[in-house]
Amino acid sequence: MNNRVDLVEKITPWRESWKVHVKVVKLWYHKNPALDPSQNLLHMVLMDEKLHKIQATIRDKLIPNFAVSLTEGEVYLMTHFTVVPNTGLNRAVKHRFRLLFQYKTSVVSVVSIRIPHSGLCFTSIDEIDQRTKDDDFLIDFVGIITGVRKERDVASYGKMIKAVVLEVFSDGKKVQCNVFGNACDLLEYDNLQKYPRSLLIVLESFKIKAIEGGVMLQNVMNVSRLFINPDIPESVEFLSRFSVASYGFSRLVTNELGYLVSKVDGDFFNPKEISNIQDLCADNGEVMDEPDWWYYSCVCGHVVVEHEDLYLFDACGSCIEHVMVKYGIRVKIHHGGCAVLFVLLDNAATKLFGKTCSEAFLRIEEEFPVDPNVFAV
Repeated sequence: MNNRVDLVEKITPWRESWKVHVKVVKLWYHKNPALDPSQNLLHMVLMDEKLHKIQATIRDKLIPNFAVSLTEGEVYLMTHFTVVPNTGLNRAVKHRFRLLFQYKTSVVSVVSIRIPHSGLCFTSIDEIDQRTKDDDFLIDFVGIITGVRKERDVASYGKMIKAVVLEVFSDGKKVQCNVFGNACDLLEYDNLQKYPRSLLIVLESFKIKAIEGGVMLQNVMNVSRLFINPDIPESVEFLSRFSVASYGFSRLVTNELGYLVSKVDGDFFNPKEISNIQDLCADNGEVMDEPDWWYYSCVCGHVVVEHEDLYLFDACGSCIEHVMVKYGIRVKIHHGGCAVLFVLLDNAATKLFGKTCSEAFLRIEEEFPVDPNVFAV
């Protein structure tokens, strides 16, 4: 028996007997009303252990044969496909080819192999800004919502659909993002205003569109997805970057025009005015080391407490899987017989020290390594 498994990046049309271990990282049904509105297609993005991805498609007549066996996030052993060129205006991956399922295609669930990566591959805002024309390849993007504007419903193939315009911040820049259809339901004002700061948003499979004077992002209905404050490692990694953590984002509030806006206050703090923590304290101040100078936070911005290797949202006790560490430095200033307590928040402290809180922890571990024998039984 041949147990050899092929790599996704090696797939070409020159044979059909491909055998791959892949994770279904994205699965969606799609009709093209401009072509044949009666034909339904089931599309997937498949990813192997090397994190290489390829798109696969199941035609209408074969969907009942496979749909019940496929679950997003699960890993499968798949064999026997037709391999065709990856063409079209909305391509979810950059592989040169895509897979078409046949009657003899085999799909077997695999529990012994795990592929934990989500499959998200974020495009930077600098890369987006460099585009000068519409791109056929869909991209993933992550940022902070700093503006929300509801538009009038627009017509699409004889139906009226919702429309929302977002302003999204990433690494010191902002980009416009147009959202149409059911995805707008996640962007209701009441839902967005209940968080202590503006929200992190993950845009999956969005299209880059050129406009006069720049570019913008736009969803492809039934293909693109957006996630608000997802509890995933990629969210923590993004929020822990110096280019993001050094900014502060206010809660989304309604302005005089009826739009939601978030104040980005990173530009208003000048770290040159305070060169170090000693200057901050001067001769009449002290840094309070009780409680700690840092705290755990969830992606939403709420304080999280650690309890028996679990992270719990302090307000309701719900369990959080991915957390970050943030500065919360308390400084007591004595003046005229009075004592005033100031709190140096995360974005200001990040700029002051020139490193994020997570980077400070790594520095401490490097300079003061813990002897493993201390924990030996």
